[in-house]
Amino acid sequence: MSTPDALPYPLDTLFADILAARAERRRQAAEKVRDPGAQDAALRESLRALEAYADALDRRCWPVPRQIQQDIRLHRALCQVRRH
Repeated sequence: MSTPDALPYPLDTLFADILAARAERRRQAAEKVRDPGAQDAALRESLRALEAYADALDRRCWPVPRQIQQDIRLHRALCQVRRH
């Protein structure tokens, strides 16, 4: 059985990805970016980062914080709305 250190993608790197994705979405909001393609890409990247972090926690048999779970549900719902 692998130890947590042997698992790919350290948690700090994955969490940094979440922070970077959030920063990009905040930047777009502050600059009032009206490009739907850029907004969709930022939203999908944010969802990808959240899911990767949650998956890494799950692989370590650690609990996924409720806020991360809620953010994933919200991002999934927003991605579905944007597709229709």
